[in-house]
Amino acid sequence: MTQQYYIASSRELPTGSFGMNKTVMTIRDYIEKVNPSAKDQIVMQALLEKDPEGDQLMDIFETELDAAGLYVAGPMKSVDASCPFQHPYIYQVDPDGGSFEMNDEKKLSSPEYYQCSKKCITELFRYIDRHLKTGEELELYSCTDYGFDRSWDLPNQDDLLIDLSTFQLGDNYEWKERQLIRVRK
Repeated sequence: MTQQYYIASSRELPTGSFGMNKTVMTIRDYIEKVNPSAKDQIVMQALLEKDPEGDQLMDIFETELDAAGLYVAGPMKSVDASCPFQHPYIYQVDPDGGSFEMNDEKKLSSPEYYQCSKKCITELFRYIDRHLKTGEELELYSCTDYGFDRSWDLPNQDDLLIDLSTFQLGDNYEWKERQLIRVRK
C-alpha cells in the first residue's frame, strides 16, 4: 500500500516542485566541471548514449536536504465518489526526499532524514501560506492507494483545524492517514 496525500482548494493552485535548492547544468558541464569520474558510471553512460554531445540538462543537488521539498500535481480529473473534500480542485501532493512525519524517534535514529522530512512539512505549509488568501480555507487528506473510502480497516482520525495565523511547527508532526485537516488563513 502506498500512502497518498491530497490538497483540495476552492480555486486552482500552482503545480510543480517547491523548496528544492538545485543547480541546472548540461551533462557535459557536469562531467567536465563537477564530477569527471561520472562518465564511467552506468547511468551516465546510458544518458550519453542518448545524447552523445551531453547537451541534456540535469538537476544537481549538493546535499540530500537540498533535494528535499514538495511536489504538487493536478488538479485531478476524476475523483472517487467517497472523496471527503468539499472543495472542487483536488491536487496530489508528495514529500520529495522526506515524509510528512517527524518525531523524536526519527530525530534520534535518522537525523538527516528527520531534517529532510521537516523541510518537506515546512514547504507544505509555506506553499499553503503563499497560495491561500486571507479568509480562505483548504483541505488536506491522506489515504492509501485504495482510495478515499474512509470505511476500510483503519478508523477515521479526528479531524483537525489549523489556523495559519497561530500555527507553529514544532519538533513533532504527523499527517495521519484518514485525517481531514482544514487549513485556514
